[in-house]
Amino acid sequence: MSYTDILVHLTDDPRNGAKAAAAFQLAQRFNAHVTALYTLPPPQHLYYMGEYVPPELFQRQADEARAAAAKAKAEFEAEAQKQGIIVDWLESERLPVDAIETQGRAFDLIVLGQPDPDPKDPAKVPAGVDILPHELALRAGRPILTIPYAGQYPAIGNRVMVAWNGSKEATRAVHDALPFLKTASKVVVFGINPDNSRGTPGAEMARHLARHGVKVEVAHTVVEDIEPGEALLSAVADQSADLLVMGAYGHSRLREMVFGGVTETVLNSMTVPVLFGN
Repeated sequence: MSYTDILVHLTDDPRNGAKAAAAFQLAQRFNAHVTALYTLPPPQHLYYMGEYVPPELFQRQADEARAAAAKAKAEFEAEAQKQGIIVDWLESERLPVDAIETQGRAFDLIVLGQPDPDPKDPAKVPAGVDILPHELALRAGRPILTIPYAGQYPAIGNRVMVAWNGSKEATRAVHDALPFLKTASKVVVFGINPDNSRGTPGAEMARHLARHGVKVEVAHTVVEDIEPGEALLSAVADQSADLLVMGAYGHSRLREMVFGGVTETVLNSMTVPVLFGN
């Protein structure tokens, strides 16, 4: 297994460059093809104007959206050519979750951006972008690599932490992440408040990974006075990890998200790229 076909989501977003840079970095590492899926934001005026909307307002916003897409495409393709990476470009007028879910199942890995956790003007956030990783981590059926809203990540997946609790979601995430794990210089299988009654927590998974040639070790912590999600992010910093691998827990119904506490904390406060399996 390898990531030979990568999809990266772009839109009218100041973080397009960071998302594309992550996809290109992985393309170089895994000799992969990259496809950008650009979702065109719908007209914003629908949310605050009355029943009558002048047709020229529709047209102006549509023209602006197309111009932004053309600019993003030119920048994306220029950087890809500079790095010698083969790319494709797709555009969609569908909401991002629907467009990515439909297209993404034909790819090995989907690269998304974390939504701005504290937008200065929520009205300017493109429709649907605010729930992207939350929704797709549970629906896409493919591994989701989420790039934090802030910061630059020139090295992703050299030092990997795996959040391990023995669940099927965590197991799926580990196997989705195998291309990273096999090529990492260090992998830590990490548990929080583990059940010690069955031996060393994570030891069986570590042995399995070692048989795949993964350089792996096991660690855990017991916490009582802070939330497990905060403890996990603290451990990521302590281990100098540049990628966190974890299962996504929760369910989606009628777009009302109910997440496990650890998943929600990481989605809102991630400090390194996170690969979610489901």
